[in-house]
Amino acid sequence: MYFSSPEELKKIIPICDGVWNKDYLYEYLVWDSNIEFEEYINSFFQDYLDNENLANLLFSFLLDDYYDGSDCQMGAARLISKMDKHLLQTKKELLIQAQSNEVEWKRPFSDEEYLDWLL
Repeated sequence: MYFSSPEELKKIIPICDGVWNKDYLYEYLVWDSNIEFEEYINSFFQDYLDNENLANLLFSFLLDDYYDGSDCQMGAARLISKMDKHLLQTKKELLIQAQSNEVEWKRPFSDEEYLDWLL
């Protein structure tokens, strides 16, 4: 989808009654790489950084070859890096898988940050 402004993106909300809409979440992750949308998207996700269902969806985007090279993977990696560390510790295997990716921008954390709190 094309959105010319954050106001247009606001018309689709990726969560409703506690259920995430994967298609809308995909759009938010793709548009996260656009500086014009960054403030709105960061603000939107602020209340969900400890949401396990969101974490699961982010890892599903990041680790699925279907999305390989998509901006949604870059957005997923960035958002994972902001998520609650206690929640991420419960996703240790997925996080280790993401961190071991040979593509640097698919790794949510720099090696130093990652190793300090996860192990």
